[in-house]
This record gives sequence, C-alpha cells and structure tokens, in this order.
Amino acid sequence: MPNETPIQRRRRLATNSGITYLSSDFAHVCKAKPDRIGIVAEGDSWFAYPKKWIAFGADMNIVHHLEAKVKQTDTVNLLRMASNGDEAVGMTSGKQLKTLYKVLKKNRDYVRLLMFSGGGNDIVGKNDMLPLLEEYTGQTDFKDCINMPRFEAKIEAIVLAYQRLIWLCEDVMPNAKIVTHTYDIAKPWDQGAEFFWGLIKSKPWVYPYLVRRNIPRKFHLPIIEFMLNEFANGVTHLAQQQAAGGRLVVTPTQYTLRPGSKKDWLNEIHPTEDGFEKIFKKVYAQMRQVEPGLPK
Repeated sequence: MPNETPIQRRRRLATNSGITYLSSDFAHVCKAKPDRIGIVAEGDSWFAYPKKWIAFGADMNIVHHLEAKVKQTDTVNLLRMASNGDEAVGMTSGKQLKTLYKVLKKNRDYVRLLMFSGGGNDIVGKNDMLPLLEEYTGQTDFKDCINMPRFEAKIEAIVLAYQRLIWLCEDVMPNAKIVTHTYDIAKPWDQGAEFFWGLIKSKPWVYPYLVRRNIPRKFHLPIIEFMLNEFANGVTHLAQQQAAGGRLVVTPTQYTLRPGSKKDWLNEIHPTEDGFEKIFKKVYAQMRQVEPGLPK
C-alpha cells in the first residue's frame, strides 16, 4: 500500500496471515484481531528445523505444518519463538524464561495455547549425551551402559522445566493450555544434517558418543529408546497430576515413525517432511480437542 512504512507493511502482512516471528508484531496482531485463537510456539528444532533452502522448500517441522493449516484462515494469531538447539531447561530459566514471561503477560488476554517442544536436546545435546553414557567394558545389559544417577537427574531436570511452564501459565494466563509432544524413537546412525546441496553439514547428534564409549551397535537403539521412553513417562506423569490442573496436554507421538526409516527420518534425529506431517497430525488433533475453533 502507498505511503506505508516498513513496520506498517510488515504488520499488515502479519495481520493478514496471522503469523509472525516478532513479539511486538504479535501484540499488534492480537489487538487488531482479538477474536482469533492466540498461539505461542516455543521450542527446539522440531518446531524450527529449516527448509531445504532455508526460506524455501518442503515444510520441515511441526510449526511449518501448522502454518500451512491456519495461515490466512482468520482463526489464529501465531507467534513463532522456537530455535534450533534449544533445551527445555534453558527455555524455562534465565533470559529465555524472562522473554517468554513478558510475551505471555503482555498478551494474556489473547493467548489460549502455548505449544512447547523441549527435552530432546537436554538428552542428546552436544554437552549432554556423553556424560550420560558409561564406557563399554563387556556389559551384557544395555542399561549398564547408562550412567543411571546422572540420567535420572537429567529427567528430573526436564520434568521440572515442564513444571515451570505450568506455574508460568498458572500465574500469567490460568485459562491457557500447554500442548507438547514426546518426540519419536530416533535410531542412532551416522547421518547428520545437510543444507544447500551439502555445502553446509553437521555431524550426527547421538552416534558419535556411543562409538566414543565403545558401546556395541546392538545396544544403540535400546539405549535411546529407553531414554526417550523415560522422558515421555516423566512429562506424561506430570500432566496427570492434580497439581498440574489439566494445563499440560501431552501428545503421545512415540512409535508414529519407523526407527531408521529414510522415508520417515531425514537424518539421525529429525523426521522428513512426511515424518513431521505424521507427528503434526497427532499434535494438531490434541490442539483441536482443546480449541475446537481451529480449522479442520
């Protein structure tokens, strides 16, 4: 439109689509369209994994698929806050928690869903996985290759992060719900990420640490399956507690994808477009149970 400033144009486009990455624009859109369902999406790469050409290509994360479903439907105002590599503990403490608190408090009259993806990187992150593993010295049970005291403490820390989210909603927007997922069973394999036709590459996230600890391949999948199951059990148990007040909605997404299938998995810990779509459909079904006004 003529005579628009760059900010005015950006906010007009955000109001039209209902989607923005900027908290200031989100506040503007919420006030302009207060009857829409306000959604804040905070999380890790399962909410933020880039498209093949960064800005172009197939929908490569859960929120990409959500955008495709709700964009320009006049039903949703969506703020995307997720960032690759984020951990649940980090997102619910310090500067990141302060930022999330400000966003939710400022828009408390409009936000009805907080989408959250966190916990996976707390286990398989660069500085997290190795300390959870024991050196292989002939153990016959895969669980003996896990440092259980450290792993149990890690799960407690992740569950506490989710508890902080519950408290945050209780204090700031008691009528809102938190919708999360439990990832899926990622089979360790020597496949990292690639972008721009392979010009940019990353190493695998899990496999190198299992190899470094000399853990035999037959134990690789059982170890990760056990760890992710324990994560899922922890957050699911928290959601079921009376003290949670029904605010945490956990989507059971494990065993949706086939471990190691190249049709379902793009690399070691990230699904393909089709894989993410399968996960999204389950998450979105839970979201629609909470907010039936979302598009079918």
